[in-house]
Amino acid sequence: LELTAVCLRLNPANYTTWWFRRQILSSQSLPTQDINSKFTYFSEALICKDLKLVSELGGSNPKNYQIWYHRRSLLEKLFSDIATGLSNEKTSSLLGDELNYIDSVFEEDAKNYHAWSHRQWILKTVNLAVKWTEEVDVVDKLIKEDIRNNSAWNHRWFVVHRGSKSVPISLVVAREEMKFSISKALLDPYNESAWQYCVALVKEQRQAIGNTTEYIDFLGSCEDAITDTKKLFEEQSKKDSMECIHMIAAYINVLEMKGDDKSLAIAQELSEKLGQQYDTVRRTYWMLRSKQLQSM
Repeated sequence: LELTAVCLRLNPANYTTWWFRRQILSSQSLPTQDINSKFTYFSEALICKDLKLVSELGGSNPKNYQIWYHRRSLLEKLFSDIATGLSNEKTSSLLGDELNYIDSVFEEDAKNYHAWSHRQWILKTVNLAVKWTEEVDVVDKLIKEDIRNNSAWNHRWFVVHRGSKSVPISLVVAREEMKFSISKALLDPYNESAWQYCVALVKEQRQAIGNTTEYIDFLGSCEDAITDTKKLFEEQSKKDSMECIHMIAAYINVLEMKGDDKSLAIAQELSEKLGQQYDTVRRTYWMLRSKQLQSM
């Protein structure tokens, strides 16, 4: 272990050395190995000691994949035990410490992909209702600190869906999320993240509940929120709301989902304006959108 520690301090990206270190840790933990477990067993004492080394090396290498993978490998079995109700006080303490460590990484870089991925793995692995609830407050804080933190917005979607990619949130939750995203869009109408979040909520509900009265009402509330934001922006800034490209893009998507002739005509007109004047970098894209809307 001492030799691998020396090697890793010289080159913390050496995958083979990390692998060899885990073999040594595992061999020292064998007396209590669970042969039926699909995860490699490490004793809690060795885990705690090794996490200190990993944190030390991670300080100057926050985006080193091998370091994050090692943390996960050490904690896999313990955190899986939490999900099955086999945890103890020490394991619960390790869970809190690991989330706190990620918080400290976010203080340096709130968009560290490896840290976000590790955090999502933890939440999904332990799958505790209390942790999902607490995580909403965590992501609220990060979005408040940086409203354009795309990683935080992505994480919010992950959290409200409790890590599921196939099970949609309820309409009740969707309405609350819509209020949240619109409240942030009002603070910064130029922010793409908030508008993309709104559109994603509407699209998901369309797939979940179909063209029902509830869905039409939800779609209408989104349209009203966008038009109200457009009006407020123009009143306060004395600028053309077309300058808020992402807000107009969201409006076009909502109008397209409404699907009636009048809405499609407005959406087509807005697409042409964006391509010809306000978002000329993506002129080709907006002209294509205009043709698609015209053919619907």
